[in-house]
Amino acid sequence: MKYDEGWIESNDGNRLFWRRSSPDVETTAVLLFVHGLAEHSGRYKHVMEHFAGRGYDCWAFDYRGHGKSPGLRVHINRFDEFLTDLEAVHHLVRENDPGRPLFLIGHSQGGLITLRYTLAHPEDLTGTVVSSPFLGVHPDSRPNAFLRLLAKLLSVVAPRVMLSKPPDTSLLSRDPTVGEAYLADPLTSYTVSARWFTEVMAAHLDTYKRAGELKTSTLVMQSGDDRLADPAATRAWVDAAPPELVDSFEWEGFYHEMFNETEKERVFDRMEQWLRANDPQSSATMSL
Repeated sequence: MKYDEGWIESNDGNRLFWRRSSPDVETTAVLLFVHGLAEHSGRYKHVMEHFAGRGYDCWAFDYRGHGKSPGLRVHINRFDEFLTDLEAVHHLVRENDPGRPLFLIGHSQGGLITLRYTLAHPEDLTGTVVSSPFLGVHPDSRPNAFLRLLAKLLSVVAPRVMLSKPPDTSLLSRDPTVGEAYLADPLTSYTVSARWFTEVMAAHLDTYKRAGELKTSTLVMQSGDDRLADPAATRAWVDAAPPELVDSFEWEGFYHEMFNETEKERVFDRMEQWLRANDPQSSATMSL
């Protein structure tokens, strides 16, 4: 297995950190990982190494305001600025590996970004996988009415004002070491801007409205006991999307971060089965 990392600029000039884990053997397909809210690509190192060990060329990056990439922590003027970052790394991946099938893998807010990117740029994507996509906030984690009203007001008059709430890391995984590592990680953050709040709410609604426009094969995996991203919002999006293009599965009893759950190997196995079934090169080889 080989590891590499570096920097690239998005179309609007933001510097983005990227990392790559690639196999020593011939590559099966390319996976591009998109991390979640207030975290970074390094938290997917074990996932990338797992799939690189099975022949996948794995890429990930820190989008603006996250991880090693500069910018005000978790602030955007428009939600789809995150798509601009993903587009830049997508182009980098294709410069390095122009011919292989390419799958996007997005978790939580990364799942929302990935779905929006898939809807906007279906070309050159073999498929998309999302885990616990952030299509809505679970009722247990929703801010109260006063905070929602305050965020909407600040988004207009002071959009860069930070709103802070210590994360409940017990909701990430049934493995307590996951939450402990999150709290000790200097690259995670605990604030969001007022503008981020209103932009992500608008992105939730728009992504649901556009579900019927999906043109790419998509695997939607939802943690059944997720109290951060709302499983009901995920089910509603799946019901609104073209059924012939969407495979969905709910992991009963799992918390938000299924890639960090105690039974994560089951998630990896199911994901790999779907990747191989939707990889035209792999399917052609299996049919011989």
